[in-house]
Amino acid sequence: MACLFLPLQLLLLISIVGAQTTVPGQFSSSWIGNTFHGAGKDEWPEAGRYDLGDDWVQNYVDVMTVDADGLCRTGSHWDEGGRTGGAYKDGDVLGNPGGAGSATSAGGFSISGTTVTGNGKTISNLGKPSAIAMGRGSYNGKLIIADNGPRQQILIYDVSGNPNLIETIGADGGIGSNFTINYNLPAATNSPIAYPAGTYAPGVYHPLKLWAMSGVGCDDQGRIFVSTNEQGCAIRCFKKVSGNWILDWKVENYEFCDNAFYDEKTDAVDVYGVSEHFRMNFNNTTPGSEWVLHGYTVDGLKYPQDPRVIDEIKSGGEHGLTGAVMRDINGSRYLWTSGMTSQPPCIFKFKPGTDVAQPCGMFMQRNHRIYDLDLNFWWPPQRPDPNGSPDGTTMIWEDLNDNGYYEANEYSDQTRRYNGGDFFIAKNGDIWQCANPIVVWKATIKANGNLSYSSSNCVEYAINGVSSIGKIKYQDEIDRLVFCTTGGRDLDGGQIYKVNNFLNGGNRDATFVSDLKIPDIRPTHSDITTWTAAGDYGFEVGWSTRNKVWVTDLNTGALAGTMEPSIASGGLKHTGWTDISGGLQVYKRKNGTYLVFIEENGIGAVTMYRWCPSGNCPDVPVAIDRKPAIPQSPDARLIQTRIIGKMLQIASAGSYHLEMYDIKGKLISRLNVKAPTAVDLATGVTAGCRVVKITGPEGTTKTLQEPVL
Repeated sequence: MACLFLPLQLLLLISIVGAQTTVPGQFSSSWIGNTFHGAGKDEWPEAGRYDLGDDWVQNYVDVMTVDADGLCRTGSHWDEGGRTGGAYKDGDVLGNPGGAGSATSAGGFSISGTTVTGNGKTISNLGKPSAIAMGRGSYNGKLIIADNGPRQQILIYDVSGNPNLIETIGADGGIGSNFTINYNLPAATNSPIAYPAGTYAPGVYHPLKLWAMSGVGCDDQGRIFVSTNEQGCAIRCFKKVSGNWILDWKVENYEFCDNAFYDEKTDAVDVYGVSEHFRMNFNNTTPGSEWVLHGYTVDGLKYPQDPRVIDEIKSGGEHGLTGAVMRDINGSRYLWTSGMTSQPPCIFKFKPGTDVAQPCGMFMQRNHRIYDLDLNFWWPPQRPDPNGSPDGTTMIWEDLNDNGYYEANEYSDQTRRYNGGDFFIAKNGDIWQCANPIVVWKATIKANGNLSYSSSNCVEYAINGVSSIGKIKYQDEIDRLVFCTTGGRDLDGGQIYKVNNFLNGGNRDATFVSDLKIPDIRPTHSDITTWTAAGDYGFEVGWSTRNKVWVTDLNTGALAGTMEPSIASGGLKHTGWTDISGGLQVYKRKNGTYLVFIEENGIGAVTMYRWCPSGNCPDVPVAIDRKPAIPQSPDARLIQTRIIGKMLQIASAGSYHLEMYDIKGKLISRLNVKAPTAVDLATGVTAGCRVVKITGPEGTTKTLQEPVL
């Protein structure tokens, strides 16, 4: 785990380097992935630890128990900010009193393997019981069991006689189920959106889809509580209304040692972590209000060898999966993950029709052993003998039979070494290995959707004028390569270069831009953690400077300015340092706004800046239906559409009103049509259309935007 304690002299130095000019135009700060962000009762004390009275949701909830008044007490083996015994009630944080006790015994019953026993009774028809509690209120005397087996549900038993299952809560099959529900869940505390009746595909989030339950409980009102703890954690409180279970409140933390990456094809309306799919609403301006969890991309039941569900692999001492890159290639989505210290990529593909990402590929040194593991624990499973090849041989695993398991015949040794270091993922899935020469591992898409790589399918680009290349950003829209000479998470002494007309023009001569900008305030330690580029700017963040960002103009090399979080989003003193090599990602939206995503290691979140250099970046109306795999609200499905070229076909009979918007969100035309019909979106008054809002019979609506159009 990373260390957050900072000596007083470093805290003073932070204020010394805080005098730079802010960036031009306008910017705001926010966060993703934690219900709260530390903005609370006090500033961070000089001792270097958060005030435990401040608001944030801890990194892990290993155990949870519930008091009669609904107070949830938690225990955690680690929280970067020190909340290892948190308390939560009615959607709020009540400090760090501890006292969670045991979640595996209650009322004379206890968990024993796959059974629950006690009071002379045994409940054996369970999958994997993980927590139990006794009921209260209307469930007084009932036994409540969290079953992490195939059903992934909360089970309520009458144990007054022979144990009898009387009720279940949650989708049968959990997050990986294709869940159909016939009633609406309204918005709730810390859950700003409603969940309409309908079908929620595997991986798509719904409050009643559970996974990795670590605690369960009941209060005097008969409300049922459950905690989840896998890659991120949450507590959900359910109440029964008119015979239906609905969400009352929830708190969440999904982004410890992780960062967010944007989907360019939805203009960053969708962003991804290692395990999470967030949906953004950029019309919201209150800090922390833009994001909701749209999907949890791990199905540990179907893919138990997924490294994201194995804490020793994802986290542990090595922190092997701490940031993701997402690409949509011809309508199929993929994730590449890296580690805290630039480990080679693990690769995942989204299963069609779902929001579940299945393991499908991996690079690793043949003799690499993940540190801090038991000496007998060599991962991944069925790997070749680590001592049976020359030192440093790279092996690639590809899921040949498409089952998500690591099997002996699926590993192949490579003649070219890939021994870690930073990498850049091109939009076509090619992996650019950061070095000089740059080595590009070309991606081939197999019939089963796998991305296949081989040392026999690589190209090299030697760059003139520099000896080293540490981090890369290729800007395909202008054919420009931008890079930093240092890499990993120690960038001190690094310089920024660019190569114009790189791929199309064949230029290989680097042009110096500038030195990195963060001051050298720790002569014996690294100051600069990570760097990237987008649009006309380079961006960098550091260790002890926390989530402050330095911005360089790539055209002039001058410092454009800096950005710091506002007090409303926690302030600089309520951010931890950025300590993963992929801890900074930047995307320039179509309206000119730069989205800056930074790992926030102190509380467990992603800090997000929205920067408009011109001061005038009107937002574009956003769509929520870019992929048929992700279900829409029921009324949107009533409007059947198809795009062929630039022709919008409406198949559902009826009268429709269409509003067309350009790339800046300006209304360019309105049309009233009778369907079935087809509308040409490329000529006349519709030319330049980027977003179409369709209103149909009885107020049904549907919105389409690029790249669907």
